[in-house]
Amino acid sequence: MYKKIILVIIFFISTTQFAQITNEGKPLSWKLNSLETVQTHILPKFDLKKLQAEDVINDKLPKPFRFGFKHKVDFGFNDGQWTTLENGDRIWRIKFQSKGALSLNFIFDKFYLPNGSNLYLYNEDKSDLLGAYTSYNNNKNNSLGTWVVQGETVWIEYFEPLNVKNKGKLNIGNITHGYRNVSSFKDLKDLGLGQSGDCNQDVNCPIGDDWEGHKDNNKKSVGLLLIGNGFCSGALINNTNNDGTPYFLTANHCTDGENPANLSVRFGWISPNPVCATTANSTDGPTNMQMNGAMLRASNVNSDFALLEFNNDIPTSWDRTWAGWDNTDTTPTFVVGIHHPAGDIMKICRDNAGTIPVLAGGVYEWEITSAGGGWELGVTEGGSSGSPLYDQDGRIIGQLHRGGAACSGTVDNGDYDQYGRFAKSWDDIAGNSNQLKPWLDPNNTGQTIIDSYPPLQVYAIDASISINIPELNCGENQINPSLILQNNGSTSLTSATIQWNLDNGANTTINWTGLLTQNSSENISLGNMTLSNGNHTLNASVNNPNNTTDENTNNDSASKNISIEIYNTTQIHLDLLTDDYSDETTWTFKDENGTVLYSGGPYNGDSEDNTHFLEDFNVQVNQCYTFEIIDSAGDGICCSYGNGSYTLTTDDNTEIFVGGSFGNNEITEIAIGAAASVNDFLSNNITIYPNPTKNSLNVNLNSISGEFKYILVNTLGQSIQQGNLINTNNILNISNIDKGVYFLKIKDVNSNNLMVEKIIIN
Repeated sequence: MYKKIILVIIFFISTTQFAQITNEGKPLSWKLNSLETVQTHILPKFDLKKLQAEDVINDKLPKPFRFGFKHKVDFGFNDGQWTTLENGDRIWRIKFQSKGALSLNFIFDKFYLPNGSNLYLYNEDKSDLLGAYTSYNNNKNNSLGTWVVQGETVWIEYFEPLNVKNKGKLNIGNITHGYRNVSSFKDLKDLGLGQSGDCNQDVNCPIGDDWEGHKDNNKKSVGLLLIGNGFCSGALINNTNNDGTPYFLTANHCTDGENPANLSVRFGWISPNPVCATTANSTDGPTNMQMNGAMLRASNVNSDFALLEFNNDIPTSWDRTWAGWDNTDTTPTFVVGIHHPAGDIMKICRDNAGTIPVLAGGVYEWEITSAGGGWELGVTEGGSSGSPLYDQDGRIIGQLHRGGAACSGTVDNGDYDQYGRFAKSWDDIAGNSNQLKPWLDPNNTGQTIIDSYPPLQVYAIDASISINIPELNCGENQINPSLILQNNGSTSLTSATIQWNLDNGANTTINWTGLLTQNSSENISLGNMTLSNGNHTLNASVNNPNNTTDENTNNDSASKNISIEIYNTTQIHLDLLTDDYSDETTWTFKDENGTVLYSGGPYNGDSEDNTHFLEDFNVQVNQCYTFEIIDSAGDGICCSYGNGSYTLTTDDNTEIFVGGSFGNNEITEIAIGAAASVNDFLSNNITIYPNPTKNSLNVNLNSISGEFKYILVNTLGQSIQQGNLINTNNILNISNIDKGVYFLKIKDVNSNNLMVEKIIIN
């Protein structure tokens, strides 16, 4: 949110010891004696005075609050100290110091933790501890951004059991030296807790009897988002499947130019002793619910929204709410906002004076009008950006874009706020990456209003089932899924019948018994499963809780899609179409060790704008590769400044990935299996020439016999020409085919053997 008052970022607030998903344990080294000495890596000095001079100017502008200096580094396992224990398990430790830092935080540009391993970060006196990070934190981007650790010296410790030796991957690409806190800005309040204005109302302050129930429900959806050098607010949001897909709605300007893979979101930071528009500071609340890493599913500047999907499911034990929504664009009777102003503990505000729809600065918005006196209760501030606007029925109708609202002592200044309208985010601009509709209504039900998930009503008997599948590393085809049985009812759950199947096959039945009180859960491991290449679905259901009927059947079943993508090919083919600013585009193709095998760009400005580039990458069997495309301006290659795109395909034109709409970068991992043996036989006995060609193509079958057909397809997989190969020497007339890249597929009708050859027509 672009505000007139810029306040200080939360990164330096004191956290409780365990601020990660697992929230348990301590580093193993804390229990051991006489470990090897670890070298301290000293980070270089930087021009602090220059940054502080820039901050004086930037703090008055609508820019993220810069709290630290980001060092570009490259530290991996070879730079730390390994210690092997008597049983063969290992500990890896590395230590960093940045003189004068108030805090350090890290971005791992390589991150993969095998089952049983863990990772912790802690400061020199062990007063601040993050972790444990586990395999639960693995993600497709193989990267992770951490919360801050207080102090100028920080340890990182990785534990690796013997049975997964050398399977972990860690590399540190950035370390941020935090240089700002209250000591450098004595005119501001302390950071984080209590730094918002005095007119704010803690979320547990009275909001009106007509919304108390909605408040208690929806405060469980709101989270504090930390991404890049800034912070925003947002909320978990429901979809028409009512399945708890971890979608998080915030503002587009919060994520623009940042990598969602490295974000953190804190949930449930609520003061147990609410302060309601007074000069007193709120007391601290729990900080033990934090998600790391997400994917950007959709965004749109026209209504300033961004929809993220966390890389992992929300733990059921957290008792979170996925807020409902209304896309009818109906003017609300009154509205309520829940948010984290200035990175402070959760607050709430209410406007009764009539919110109106406006089009301001090209953005479709709901406006809390200054003519109506602004907010009647509370206010918003910097850091509230992206926070949800709820209508009188507790449904989201927008997210905070900008405004002039602020505190004037213990009352607000009466100024305006503007929220991007949910209805305009729904399907206003074509394309899945520009709309909420494909994600929040995946089966195209046409619903215009849905309520929160789980439902607001609490039942006596209410068992639910969900599925957890740890993220697979590139090239892996073995999963270790678990089912999560949760009791949402007020009556303790003592028995239930659970069934599950893979790909709608035969059901396996689990007759569960135990004791689960309200909102508690149990993980049920299904063991290791080895899957074939392709798409799979794991299904689960629960019924007969306590030998009776479940009063809420909406959460009695769950499904998870699993994609095993291992490609049989000898080359990866890139077709890149640049946008209006090709000089901003670069790309790399790396092997699994991070070695750059191929690279391209930046391209030559005007002469290579809106131009196709074709590249071929040789690959080896049973290897993993990474393709990364980067836009230096942070706006991708589609669709604000041209309609750029890129496609990655295999030898037989199987589509691996199509992209173009991203921020700074986009990464695709590609696993290569064994090359198809059918190509070897046919390619040794069929000759195709000339290539490149212009008017004709010769196909000689040489010494082989049988019935052969051919099909010529373009890069979109569309058939351009086809027919039979009836002679030993066949001449194909291609004089009427446009210039470009094509794929000639030759099939032995009797054996179904297939050969694919890339053809260039010029």
